[in-house]
Amino acid sequence: MGIVKTAVTKFRTTILVMIFLIIMGMFGRAGMPIASNPNITFPFVNVSVFLEGASPEDMARLVAKPLENRFLRLEGQDEVRSVNSQSFTNLTIGYDVDYDIDQAILDVERAIGEVRNQLPPEANDPIVRERSDNDWPIIVYSIYGFTNLRSGYAIAQEIQDRFEKIPGVLNVEIGGVPEELLEVEVSQSKLESLGVSLSEIYSAVRNNNVLIPAGFQDTGSGKFSVEIPSIFETRQDVFNLPIKSSGNKVVTMGDVADIKRTFKDATSFSRINGFDAISLEITKRVGFNELDIADAVKSEVELIRSEFPDNLKINAGLDTTKFAGDMVSELEGNIITAVILVMVLVVAALGLRNGLIVGIAIPFSFLVGFGILHFFIGYEFNFLVMFGMLLGLGMLIDGGIVIVEYADKLIDQGQNRKEAYTNAAQRMFSPVFASVLTTLAAFSPLMIWPGISGKFMRYLPVTVFVVLAASLAYALIFAPVIGSLLGRRKKANDINNDSENTFLKRNYRKAITFAVKNPLESISYTFLTMFLILGSIVPNYGKQFVYFPTIEPWLIDADIQARGNLSPYEARDFAIDAEMKMIDIEGVDDLFMNVYSSGGGSGDGVGRGYIVLQDPKELDITGFEVLARLRESVKDISGYKMNIREVQEGPGQFSAPVEIQLFSDDLGLIEEKTRALRSYIDQNIEGLTGVADTLPKYKIEWKVDVDKERAFQSGISLFDIGSAIQMVTSGIKLGEYRPDDSKDEIDIRARFAKDKRTLSSLDGITVNTRNGAVPVSSFVNVEARPNAASLVRRDGRFFYEITATNVPGFNLNGEISKIQNWIDESNFDDPRMEIKYGGLTERGAEATDFLIQAFYGAIFLMFIILVTQFNSISQPIVILLSVLFSTAGVFLGLTVTGSEPSTIMTGTALVGLAGIVVNNNIVLIDTFNKLRKDFPEKSSADLIAETCMSRLRPVLLTTVTTIFGLIFLSFGYSIDVLN
Repeated sequence: MGIVKTAVTKFRTTILVMIFLIIMGMFGRAGMPIASNPNITFPFVNVSVFLEGASPEDMARLVAKPLENRFLRLEGQDEVRSVNSQSFTNLTIGYDVDYDIDQAILDVERAIGEVRNQLPPEANDPIVRERSDNDWPIIVYSIYGFTNLRSGYAIAQEIQDRFEKIPGVLNVEIGGVPEELLEVEVSQSKLESLGVSLSEIYSAVRNNNVLIPAGFQDTGSGKFSVEIPSIFETRQDVFNLPIKSSGNKVVTMGDVADIKRTFKDATSFSRINGFDAISLEITKRVGFNELDIADAVKSEVELIRSEFPDNLKINAGLDTTKFAGDMVSELEGNIITAVILVMVLVVAALGLRNGLIVGIAIPFSFLVGFGILHFFIGYEFNFLVMFGMLLGLGMLIDGGIVIVEYADKLIDQGQNRKEAYTNAAQRMFSPVFASVLTTLAAFSPLMIWPGISGKFMRYLPVTVFVVLAASLAYALIFAPVIGSLLGRRKKANDINNDSENTFLKRNYRKAITFAVKNPLESISYTFLTMFLILGSIVPNYGKQFVYFPTIEPWLIDADIQARGNLSPYEARDFAIDAEMKMIDIEGVDDLFMNVYSSGGGSGDGVGRGYIVLQDPKELDITGFEVLARLRESVKDISGYKMNIREVQEGPGQFSAPVEIQLFSDDLGLIEEKTRALRSYIDQNIEGLTGVADTLPKYKIEWKVDVDKERAFQSGISLFDIGSAIQMVTSGIKLGEYRPDDSKDEIDIRARFAKDKRTLSSLDGITVNTRNGAVPVSSFVNVEARPNAASLVRRDGRFFYEITATNVPGFNLNGEISKIQNWIDESNFDDPRMEIKYGGLTERGAEATDFLIQAFYGAIFLMFIILVTQFNSISQPIVILLSVLFSTAGVFLGLTVTGSEPSTIMTGTALVGLAGIVVNNNIVLIDTFNKLRKDFPEKSSADLIAETCMSRLRPVLLTTVTTIFGLIFLSFGYSIDVLN
């Protein structure tokens, strides 16, 4: 192998290249942004359309349907979902996870342009935006203790400005505050006495709040701009606005209305730890280190606290960076601990010099991996990258051990260290290269894993691939160079490393000798044991797999569900009641709630929140016990329902564990079926909790029918009548203005005084007709009727969904099987309806199908490599039999330890393990072939025994180092070496 000889001969160049790679890795690690989870751009595009006054049925028919029909023909789309509520339609187009999101947005915008003329002309232009993981805040601060909403909002705006100046902060969203409003509170009596109509007020604002570009005047001796102040800048501009002239008197807005800058009616409230609050949600820019951002924000918060009064409180209700920091610290501690253990073991087994030559492979491979992952792939430093490094840690030194061991043997035979390491690397080049290549072949199918699960998990095989490739370069190029310079020399009093005068080797030789002399018995007992393990254990796991391992919760979702026409104030009362029950439970650190009215959306939700648990190190109970106590505390509440569940981790964090979906063109049918299924689950399935559905909330709606014929005869328009009705509801939007102290435009809205804002007030509100002033109630008929708050469609059909999570101790797949059996046995199904299972159930099935294919693909790739390596069919089959034994060992280990098998992690481990376990067998077979060629006179039994004895120490060493690399992580222990 000329590359090895060249590297050793040109050792100065080789050392410089090695130093360059190490420096690149150090800069790469320093530059890698830290994140708790992989940064995934979700392949979803949101389209929202507003059509004031339209019912959910009209929005579904007039807006959603034409858009859905066009979106369903888009290339790459997986699903089209729409939620249609009063005046609003929100469509979500889901794409294949690897589809270019920028192209998807262009396709959606082009499709909207094609069907825009099919939408009602009164509808606002559709708004298109992508959905990304970066939309989720990394920190949420809550402000409370302010004297009034106006002062609290001013403080929040100042803090918002300061946070947004911090490098890496993308946006700071203020929540818990209604939108600002310039309210024109009109007096009905003054309108009547001065003879002013609502249409005149509307026209006055529209005609006088416009930007007029007056242009320039060129006099020949100079060019001057001409300005016509024409837009509202202050409240006083609106107050002084002329509306109507009567003789010599001009009626202004101030003559008929009280004008004040205030807030719109509250539609939601933010609360933290029992107080009304204003929230500040901080999102980060892509590529920035969230821990650095968090440190900068916390420093700014300390300054803010010192500048503002003591009664003003600002607390981080949610800080995901703390979890990321703790996770990084723990995993880095695990990595350092594992490296130390492996180094101690290697040095103890091989001696100081040889141990260091082998051990340098670990930091070298890690640093090269950091450099490649950062500079060439663009990965951030998250838990899957660290887990990939931990997984590869024990394997990084395998090649080095094999070469150093063989070089040691050559030194004992009289060669100098330069010759020994050169010859060892050349002799072992092929088996070491093949062993690493088979490992890479096992992980390579995982790098093309499709879907969100694959994009999430892809970090793991890519990391393993990169660090193993770096370790291969070290073992075959850099280790021989270092060994030729620093390796041990042969001394006269050296003890032969191959001495068999040890208890282990003596007994191992006896076992090997017996096995090769009695091959049929040995093979029979071995395979019988393996098949007994597989046959008795594996079938029992059929319904026990979970999608992603259950992790002790640190963050808990708390949702409030209630039915009826609830105002946000009523929803807040429910939140206050729930807070009083949960806030004092041991383990609760912060409790944040966002409550809102039941005016829109699907399902029964009137509040969403989260509960942050205390640091596990400070608790005497587990996060699961805290979760159980929280559920128990709200078990007997009345009037509302609390849905308490842990936040999902991993690629399923945005899906419910159980999602049962019903589709039909017949809305009434699936509504009836969904209610029946929900009732069955509530009454019969004990293993599911947090059951929710997307059934519409039927609420009381006031329908106002206008007698158009009578209105026409009286000479009044629908606009006049509609304006009068709006004056007793949310008001007439007259226009907008942007004051100097506001970032956003503020609506100018006219309405009557608060005591007049009821439909019964229509009797006292008049409109001017040909016959004089007539009450509005003369032209309208008001009646109450039930109406769905929203309608949900998916892929062009009506769609309802039931979601749930499993109770700890109950198997999710088993509970789903009970539901499926009931559906099959109760004649629940209907040919006009389709039932699908989504969420983690669907993703788990998809992941299982892929991992099975990946496993077979990995075996095939390894078989091709081994056939090429040994030019034999039988020997690769012997080598690959180890995969069966490793699979049996996995399930035996899970059974003995009582661990929960996971589709994602256990499946990934089985595929990756296939490439790991064959490494030692490759070297054994290669050594056997070499001995058979050198000593043709010896029997196969003697050659096998000699091969096993010669490779015993490196096999044990590589296996034990791999175990030591993962032992702390596998048992859930962490040693924070850094702190």
